[in-house]
Amino acid sequence: MKHFFLLLLTTITLSCCSSDDDNNNGDQLPPETQTGENTAGCLVNGNVFLPKQEGLNPALVCNYEFIDGEFFFNLVIRDNIGQGVKTVSVRTQRIDLEAGSTYILNIDNTISIDFTGGGGVYSINASDFFYTNTIKTGELKITRLDLQNSIISGTFWFDAVNNSGEVVEIRQGRFDMEY
Repeated sequence: MKHFFLLLLTTITLSCCSSDDDNNNGDQLPPETQTGENTAGCLVNGNVFLPKQEGLNPALVCNYEFIDGEFFFNLVIRDNIGQGVKTVSVRTQRIDLEAGSTYILNIDNTISIDFTGGGGVYSINASDFFYTNTIKTGELKITRLDLQNSIISGTFWFDAVNNSGEVVEIRQGRFDMEY
């Protein structure tokens, strides 16, 4: 009888467990690949954030461009579903990125359009902006940069703050893109 109750208790405990972290409706971050899979995602305050398409605006955009002798990188991940379009963006300007290198995200690129360095932004409806700055920072690590095949892969994380002082945490960001 003792074994029966132990088995029953174990069964009940295990049935209450879920592999669905933080009520993410089964969404999972893509694996950290480096083959140009055109995938990206991150955690926003612990919840899985993935590109989701609805309408005309693309859900996932990545550029690494050489303009006037300088490199510009831009990664945009959007959840375009329903109301409240949300966007995570990582940008660097005037930085020659290299595989294996890590770059600080500490620029508020919602205010300063013309900057040198890197920044991260989270926005809701393109009106409530959370941005990195010299206090709320993050990192971008490039794990692969293949200029011949136009593939860029990496990871990122950052903290960002809005004008009301609210903070958002972007964690476990990853991307593997053809640009």
